[in-house]
Amino acid sequence: MRWYHRYVGFSFILIILAFTVILLVRPDRAYSGKEKRSLSGKPALTLSTLSDGSFMDGIEAYAADQFPGRNALMTMKTSLLLFTGDRESQGVYYCGDDRLMERFYPADPENKEETIQEMADFSARHENTDFYFMLVPSAIAVYPELLPKNAPTASEDAYIDDFYSRLGSSYNCIDVREALNSHKDDTLLYYRTDHHWTTDAAYLAFGVLQQQMNLSSPVTFRSGIVCNEFFGSLSAKSGYLTKKADAIRVYLPEYPEELMDNSYYTVTYPENMKRSGSCYETDALLTDDPYQVFFGSNHPIFTIDTSLESDRKLLVVKDSYANCLIPFLIPDYKRITVVDPRYYYDDIDALVISEGYDEVLFLYNANTLSADTSLKTVLKNNQ
Repeated sequence: MRWYHRYVGFSFILIILAFTVILLVRPDRAYSGKEKRSLSGKPALTLSTLSDGSFMDGIEAYAADQFPGRNALMTMKTSLLLFTGDRESQGVYYCGDDRLMERFYPADPENKEETIQEMADFSARHENTDFYFMLVPSAIAVYPELLPKNAPTASEDAYIDDFYSRLGSSYNCIDVREALNSHKDDTLLYYRTDHHWTTDAAYLAFGVLQQQMNLSSPVTFRSGIVCNEFFGSLSAKSGYLTKKADAIRVYLPEYPEELMDNSYYTVTYPENMKRSGSCYETDALLTDDPYQVFFGSNHPIFTIDTSLESDRKLLVVKDSYANCLIPFLIPDYKRITVVDPRYYYDDIDALVISEGYDEVLFLYNANTLSADTSLKTVLKNNQ
């Protein structure tokens, strides 16, 4: 049997050498379309990176990201997990009805307290502005019956209830849970492979928002599918492959004839000095992430100016859940400015004062906000 052990050992060494040669010769990939993230490159070898250990950390990340056959190995791993009955990978559950759902972790109490306090202080500094807050549940709160048996997860409903109660009367809290739950059996509210809600769900939430914010535009919307082959962030993060891809739907406004002459708008993106006559970036439908069709993904700030005669101005402070809902707001406002605190570093108080916003809407997903630290930083008064 000695020859057998030598053969196995020699074969193993050859495999390692082959993978090493491929890793060194093959051009590095900068981006993974499957995982929807940038991949690690070769770390710089200097005395500083060698002495502080960052070079070895970088080598490990580089080897893991650039490893030949990485995508196939990830698929094999998750297939093996499913075969053995393990239905969680990277905080993502493979659930009933061929759906992926992201686990909700308990929010850090200190961070939550600080965020609520900064939101309250922010509204107090702008007494003549109406404040609204919509905290959207994720799929795990709407479809708990589809979770794997005994899957551990914190309660999003408790988190939302506590957040709303703590903000008190300083915000008009818009609760969309009843609207979503009443349509959970007849409408696909969340993508099967992505953490976002669908545009159909956002339209249901818009119906609630219309009543709370007194939106009275006579515009109606018609919808259509623009992409049938969408595999989203949860599929990329976990490695799970569902049997069916998602479809992305957009809603387009239908203006009454008397408003047609005033139905145009312009979207301005200051970070790249770009202007567009549409909130839909159709080029994104041909990329690895077609969800970026909504405003071309996330931006620090952008502004929508309309030709409507309305005097209302709205500031939206949001995460990516708002991207597919914002188009529904356009027919009611002269100007809408959208800020994403994850990328915005300017003075938001000065923005509110200089532009004279009548209303401010905070729109977040519960899972995003529970782990977010950027909102409290942006809202902090630095004066």
